Amino acid sequence: MKRKYLNLLLCGFLINFILIGYIFAEEIKKAEQLPEVVVRGEKIIAPTKETAETVYTGVEITRKGIEIKGQQGSSSIWSVLSLIPGVLFESPDPANLASTYSTLRVRGVSGSLGTMSVEGIPIYGGNPIGPRHYILDSENFDTIAVYKGNAPVELGTGAGTRGGVVELRPKWAKDKFEIEFNQALGSFDYTKSYIRLDSGEITSYKTRLSFSYSYTEADKWRGKGKLGPRENLNFNLVQPFGDSVSFKIWLNYNNISHYKYRSLSYAQADNLNYYRRWDYNKELTGNPSLDWQYYKFYRLKWANWDVFGFLNFKIFPSIILEVKPYYREEEKDDWSGSNRISGPQKQSKPGVTYSGWTVKRYGLISQLIFNYKNIHGLVGYHYQASKWEDVPSKNYWLNPNGSLTFVGWGRVIKSEGIAPIYSPFFKLSGSHHKFNWQIGVKYLETKDNKNKGYLTVYTNGTPFLIREPRLDHGGKRYTAWLPSLGLSYTINPHLEVYASAGRIFQTPYMYMPIVDLYYRLYDKFKKLGITLNDLFKDFKPEKTDTVDLGLRIRTQKLEFYPTVYYSKHRNLNTPITPGWKDPDNSTQLLTDPTTGYPVSFNTFVGKAKGYGFELATIYWLTSNFSIFFNPSYINLKYDGNIISQGIIYSVDKKQVVNVPNKMCVLGVIGKWKSLEVIPLVKYISKTYGDLKFTEKIPGYITVDLKLSYTLPEVKFLNLKSVKTSLEFYNLFDKKYFIPGYYSGVPFTVFGSMFFNF
Repeated sequence: MKRKYLNLLLCGFLINFILIGYIFAEEIKKAEQLPEVVVRGEKIIAPTKETAETVYTGVEITRKGIEIKGQQGSSSIWSVLSLIPGVLFESPDPANLASTYSTLRVRGVSGSLGTMSVEGIPIYGGNPIGPRHYILDSENFDTIAVYKGNAPVELGTGAGTRGGVVELRPKWAKDKFEIEFNQALGSFDYTKSYIRLDSGEITSYKTRLSFSYSYTEADKWRGKGKLGPRENLNFNLVQPFGDSVSFKIWLNYNNISHYKYRSLSYAQADNLNYYRRWDYNKELTGNPSLDWQYYKFYRLKWANWDVFGFLNFKIFPSIILEVKPYYREEEKDDWSGSNRISGPQKQSKPGVTYSGWTVKRYGLISQLIFNYKNIHGLVGYHYQASKWEDVPSKNYWLNPNGSLTFVGWGRVIKSEGIAPIYSPFFKLSGSHHKFNWQIGVKYLETKDNKNKGYLTVYTNGTPFLIREPRLDHGGKRYTAWLPSLGLSYTINPHLEVYASAGRIFQTPYMYMPIVDLYYRLYDKFKKLGITLNDLFKDFKPEKTDTVDLGLRIRTQKLEFYPTVYYSKHRNLNTPITPGWKDPDNSTQLLTDPTTGYPVSFNTFVGKAKGYGFELATIYWLTSNFSIFFNPSYINLKYDGNIISQGIIYSVDKKQVVNVPNKMCVLGVIGKWKSLEVIPLVKYISKTYGDLKFTEKIPGYITVDLKLSYTLPEVKFLNLKSVKTSLEFYNLFDKKYFIPGYYSGVPFTVFGSMFFNF
């Protein structure tokens, strides 16, 4: 099996380079003899850059690329990114409606450590921290830009840039009246209804409005429970004021509730013939020791509001001021079962926990863009304030009849004040003949909320909350300088070489596991004289220095973009075992009762090094037939050993867990009259899911297929176009599992019909 995967990859490379040699030679010959004749079809991805830049350092997924991902990409931005080399998206859910179960890795680094923005304004949440890829309809965007190494300074700070920077470029309100409607149905009772209305210019001031709404839901493909309903509303307004001033508003609301998928143990994941559809219990049994795993006790609800403004002022022909005010709000309700819920008299019984919170963010990005002769520049400032409103975590014991008895509060934290971000940035770029350059620097300063802690005590079995200063934490300040550099040289109209370098970062994260640990062992920590704030002493931003070198080869029939890169990572979130002694038994290490091992927690002391190769390629053999081939190689290795739960793991110079080192996406776009056929093959190599490197996650190959038929115009119905599509995912029903030990997506079919009038 291993040899089959290797042969497939080698054959792909061999065919790729043979075709490149032939096509590139032919194109150079044609360029010398004949005027250029463009025969290319639609692009899937293309180089991209930001304002006041002269060097292309990013990759842009076009509208055609977004459409290729079909229904899987319609409710998940991360799914669309999987077309790009070096980017791995995995999910246990065919429709990608399960909000927090999808994973994204960019050059091996978690995408939750990245930034996603709408034209520079960050759109992210907390617990878990990171971009909210599932709150947007991809139908509302024209293109998606991705920066995998060096990050443009003006794109909003967000949670961090180590896991890539994604910029969404909206489909702004059109200048002509138009209605779009798409209805999709599919496996596991999947349904999505989407409608968009563009007003066209409705006033003498050229006011344009756009409104879209979608409703989506499905059943879980394993176990019991629904995904959704998911409702999404998007509105945007475009208002120019002459040629010098413009104002735009972008608003998005998303509300989703769903039941959770259950992760497998490694032994179960390694036996998918039996456990592939294993999930939470479908019925109550009357036995609390089993019923805490009842599916209705595992559900999530999210609500997100985003309101962004974009004001452009052309002060002089060569000077433009951009002002971007924004506000976002996120609410979460989270229910989970547990076999250990603490209650009166320090008893632990099976039960259910509830947690929830609201986070509010508002901010302003302002930047001045200027040009002087062949010099371009940008100077700006980003301010953001976040306010966290935690809902007290509640604990319930489960009764034999399935009812719940409140037995007190779990984690109770009251945040005070705001958590600010201060971030000035500056960039210059220019060109001289065939040479292009750009430099930039961003300064980042953030500060945590101050948090007051509370503890549950019991009087005659009745729970009460009291203040406990030992549980206070936060108020810590973090800073980082983030320089960047880009260079390119155009050798001829077909060939360009480029380099970029910079520092990328990630703000601290994984606070709640440490808070929960302290609550579990409060009595022990109290006797040791350790406060919760003591556990955060090593919290600091993760930092990565990265260098990219690449080529861009562009001819009439070929686009070929190879890149090699190197990265050095420090301050990584890594498990440690402090080695505290049990205050009640000095001969033993302090043990975590949930694991039975010495107490460990994650803090920012780790290191890693990485290098890799990526290739984005597309050939237009004819205007109706093209091939794209996007392989990548990722070498991301630990720099030092790790001590966790009292065990020394010899991981130095080994590949980081859950990071495959070889990936490839291969696809064909074929058209015949009104029919389009797109087969898509994805290859992921093996990895390991544990620090002992004994839990192997096998590599896999999946095949997807998309068929569509388009009628350009139906006059008697006044339709501009009608398009029907059939999408087949995991066509051969490959059984595989992904990190976190979730079963991979099974064979799935979606069908849709699109109208435009």
